[in-house]
Amino acid sequence: MENTLNNSPESKKNTARDYNLIRILIALFLPYLALSVAQNGFLGLLPFIRDEFDLSRVQVGYYSTFFFISASFLSVFSGNIVDSFGPKKSILLGIGSLGILLSLQGLSSLYSVILILSFLSGLGFSIITPSATKAVMLATPREKRAFSMGFTQSGFGMGGILGASILPFLGEKMGWRAAVQIAAGAVLLTGLWVYKLYHDNENDKNTIHKPEDKKSKKDTFREHLSFIIADKLLFRICFSGMLFGISEGALLAHFVVFLTDDLMISKVAAGLNFAALHLGGMAGLLGWGFFSDRFFRIDRRFGIFLIGLSSGFIYLFFGLFVCRPFLNQILVFFLSFLFGFLVLGWTGAYLTTVGEVAGERHSGTATGLALLFVRGAMIVSPPIFGLIADINGSYRYSWLIYSFVIIGMSFLFLPLKKQPVVLT
Repeated sequence: MENTLNNSPESKKNTARDYNLIRILIALFLPYLALSVAQNGFLGLLPFIRDEFDLSRVQVGYYSTFFFISASFLSVFSGNIVDSFGPKKSILLGIGSLGILLSLQGLSSLYSVILILSFLSGLGFSIITPSATKAVMLATPREKRAFSMGFTQSGFGMGGILGASILPFLGEKMGWRAAVQIAAGAVLLTGLWVYKLYHDNENDKNTIHKPEDKKSKKDTFREHLSFIIADKLLFRICFSGMLFGISEGALLAHFVVFLTDDLMISKVAAGLNFAALHLGGMAGLLGWGFFSDRFFRIDRRFGIFLIGLSSGFIYLFFGLFVCRPFLNQILVFFLSFLFGFLVLGWTGAYLTTVGEVAGERHSGTATGLALLFVRGAMIVSPPIFGLIADINGSYRYSWLIYSFVIIGMSFLFLPLKKQPVVLT
């Protein structure tokens, strides 16, 4: 009897559906992997680049700023492109442009040229997250959505681990330029893998349905954006995402330099701790995603409020206690992991909230608008963080000042009314 049930058409259908979902999630994991190798691998090489070009902490922060300037300004438009043409073409465009531009950065003899190429890289970066977010919203049932979103975005953490642990070692042995070329080749090969593995499925039965979803999907960009701005709850959630841009932008741009300058850690060891940071980010994406699905599926805003609050407190902890060289390298490694868990694990829970409030028809544009605020904060966050450090001679007051800003902004996610708001 049991074998009959296991071999029934319904059982086979469920197995095929689960297999298809796993294949889609793995395919969407890979673009984040490529993106992170390109971005965070280069950040892991910044101590080498700083020494070659004799850069200040503020100038080090400019790299992330230039990258996110273009990523911010185009995020809403790229989201609308995804709504119009589907995730696959957009993902391939993003990966291909990132790989080529990363290779050109490794060939550049001027830091100003590297900054220009960083700016252009943001164009490709801007389209990957809306594409992957829409694909997950289409393919995944609601009760698994934040975890699935976290799983795909954990590719960012895996890419950070690979880039941060391997590239500084290669930079030490072969020079940072050769390390960049190896990373660029890996990014382009990943794009080919995604092309073979992923196929758009716009008719997925798990598509989110809201009343407006029954209308024609041929809305203009202005109509998408007008709907989002008119929805006060949705717009507030998008706007509050600046918190995550502030916290993640400063952390990724300066963490390696903080380890080498303030904690007196070698460049290779700093790269390994940067890898631990991303390992913690991977765990955070899965952990916070499960947390959101399990406890806050009715109103996910309180979950992302807790993520923001935790980010602020770990900044405060570093400012108060992690401000001198440590002899215990294991402790530094653990703290790096914890920092990544609390600060880099927000995207799955946050973008799931945005997508569910917006509905499938507007999810790409809504994600783009949310990322506009997130990345806008990432533009200004790293240079200001570095300027505070330059003025004071260390990063201690940078951690402290940012901790109060992040903690304060986290309360923007709390509902204005006492009764929960059902996010459908």
